[in-house]
Amino acid sequence: MSQQNLENVRRLFEAVEERDIGGVLAAYAPEIVIRDAESLPYGGVHSGLEGAKQHVEGAAQTWNHLQPPAERKMDAVFLDAEDYVIVLWQLKGLAASSGKKLDSPVVSVYKMRDGKIVESQMFYADTVAIGQFLFS
Repeated sequence: MSQQNLENVRRLFEAVEERDIGGVLAAYAPEIVIRDAESLPYGGVHSGLEGAKQHVEGAAQTWNHLQPPAERKMDAVFLDAEDYVIVLWQLKGLAASSGKKLDSPVVSVYKMRDGKIVESQMFYADTVAIGQFLFS
């Protein structure tokens, strides 16, 4: 099951980079719970596939104009931890008007069941810097 878990999370990251909402939702179990930093516009706890859809749409709305295709690549490293998959990745952004860039490390933890993600938690290195990038 471990290889199946890794492949599902890899597909999730590819779908996020491609802005494929259907592909993102396909990685999740119906009972998915997503926990993201409250300070982000799409943050908080999101439950079920409808909550997951709201989360991914909110993230896309926040980041689409700040992530041209070159900035969407997350340089993810996937670590197998049996019933969990840990991913080390980079949150990137480019404010075209000012030229300001963001490149911040993130760790995500995915709890797996039957090859699907049932829990997702993101840990950002610096939510203050992300907020400054988004809101200034």
